[in-house]
Amino acid sequence: MHEQEKEKMFEEHTQQLLTAQLEIQEQTMQYIGREIHDNVGQKLTLAALYTQQLEYSNRYPVIREQLLAIGIIINESLAELRALSKNLTNTYLQKTPLLELIKTECDKINTLGNCRASLTCEEAIIPAPVAVKTIVLRVLQEFFQNSLKHSGCTLVTIQLLQRKDGLLIVATDNGNGFDMGNGMIEMNGIGLANMKMRAALINAAFSMESIPGRGTSMQLFIDKEKLTA
Repeated sequence: MHEQEKEKMFEEHTQQLLTAQLEIQEQTMQYIGREIHDNVGQKLTLAALYTQQLEYSNRYPVIREQLLAIGIIINESLAELRALSKNLTNTYLQKTPLLELIKTECDKINTLGNCRASLTCEEAIIPAPVAVKTIVLRVLQEFFQNSLKHSGCTLVTIQLLQRKDGLLIVATDNGNGFDMGNGMIEMNGIGLANMKMRAALINAAFSMESIPGRGTSMQLFIDKEKLTA
């Protein structure tokens, strides 16, 4: 009976290990999928928007600048795909301040030309660990993509507001907006779900408000403890 009990415990332990391995594999695949969608996908989407705009433009100097921007975006996408093959490490995020990361994303939007991105911040330096910077960057990238693709906006504003208990990030567009009360929020699909999921990873408070004809606003609040972790 003792031997049978030991064998049963061994089988249960083996099954638990297999289950854990499958869960880890699934989490890894989901993570890679989100990274491709949220990061590389964002850049390739911008590249596609640039090329579509070129079809309706005959201004050679502008076309030249936009072609250069397309090349930069595609090269960045390829570099990040290579990074995914190396355990998804990105030293750029570790070394670059949060404010500079967000400013770079705004510059990409401004290069497009048909929408302006404005960034305001109360502090020049906002300390944040790489995990927080990654989450903030991905959430904002998702918001930018949704605004550019769906809202018809001409202005996106981002505010970084220091609070005693943490950091409040507010992103707003002046686009068409949508009725959040009748299911139209589903138009954002995996994008909105990813924003919520990523915010939850660092226990950040996430909220979104949209009014038809008046645009969409997103708030992300990060607790002070997460900024110093």
